[in-house]
Amino acid sequence: MSGFDDSYDKVDEFLVANYHRHLEDVLCDGCLIGRLSTQFGERARLMARLIRSTREEDGGLANAYEGILVLDGLWYRFACQVFIDHGGQRFLSDVSQFEAVQWQAEVKVPA
Repeated sequence: MSGFDDSYDKVDEFLVANYHRHLEDVLCDGCLIGRLSTQFGERARLMARLIRSTREEDGGLANAYEGILVLDGLWYRFACQVFIDHGGQRFLSDVSQFEAVQWQAEVKVPA
């Protein structure tokens, strides 16, 4: 993932440690299904927009997405391509952008 700050790797490590899921799977599922797994509860959400869809010569489908992943109050802008082969297997074939764009600090004060 050259050209990115280390946001991609840090988010991947966080997801593996806390949810046993890689960021690649989260982006693939979130983009294709339109939402994240219920295992994330209120801690994460994904808003993705399909930019283009291309049928490949081998029968596969390449879908380009851009969107926002919100994880524990941190917002990440991403642009990626999800490839689905003719057998239905899917994988993240390209990530051209993944960067933190907004965060909110919260301090809880006991009453």
